[in-house]
Amino acid sequence: MIGFIYTERFEASKNMKESLFRNHRFEENGSAALVSEENKDIAVFKSDSLLFDAESIDGLHLDVAYFLSPHESKAGVSAMTTHSMGNWGSESAFGGMPGQLSVAAPLDMLSVLQKFYKNETGHDIEKTYEATHHGPLVSTPSLFVELGGNESMLGSKTLAEKVAESAYGAALDSLGSSIDYEKIVIGIGGNHYPEKFTKLAVEKNYAFSHIMPRYAINKSGADKVMNILEQAADRSRPTPESAVIEWKSIKGEQRELVLKKLEEMGFDYEKI
Repeated sequence: MIGFIYTERFEASKNMKESLFRNHRFEENGSAALVSEENKDIAVFKSDSLLFDAESIDGLHLDVAYFLSPHESKAGVSAMTTHSMGNWGSESAFGGMPGQLSVAAPLDMLSVLQKFYKNETGHDIEKTYEATHHGPLVSTPSLFVELGGNESMLGSKTLAEKVAESAYGAALDSLGSSIDYEKIVIGIGGNHYPEKFTKLAVEKNYAFSHIMPRYAINKSGADKVMNILEQAADRSRPTPESAVIEWKSIKGEQRELVLKKLEEMGFDYEKI
């Protein structure tokens, strides 16, 4: 079963949930879940905690969990985003544990991202991966599906519906094992919003699992971060087969650490 996880604490999350209810006939089934009459393998669950603290979803025993979330943007950038969860560094201010990654769902993220582009064509809205960041720390293959920007964006029921429909369509593809992809990869380097990785996904069907941004590498203690790179290979369903490196975004010394770790892991890599 695939579960959509939402919270009443944020309008964007609640609007996505309400859109799913309107369009796909969810009904009570006697438990905490609301199951769709259209497809009994999709359910909606309310989280009483903030989504980045929702470790309890592991107890639902889902095949995949989609967190329907608002996206914070200090600059007010309008965006639809998707990403894996985890913390590359020694802090965990927004859920999870320091130096720990959750299990990624790369094919579901690829499908969500591509459906963003299909479903939202009328507004000037970024549609992008984000680098792996924040909690919760879970063993269920999971992804965040987000709508963000200014207050108008966050409160838009029209845009919330487009995000929700992208997630629902991806879930149907996932259940039907019909997500077309070229390869599953780890992304290394680039910004928090990795434009080049997003382009590879949209144009060439590269399915990114975890994305390690340059800010996690180009700092002191990068050798410790390299150990977390092994988690990026192991904590993904399906697991990645190689890496893509945004070459010039990483400093030479840190790049050598990356290449050494990939060699230890037996991973090929592609430079962009």
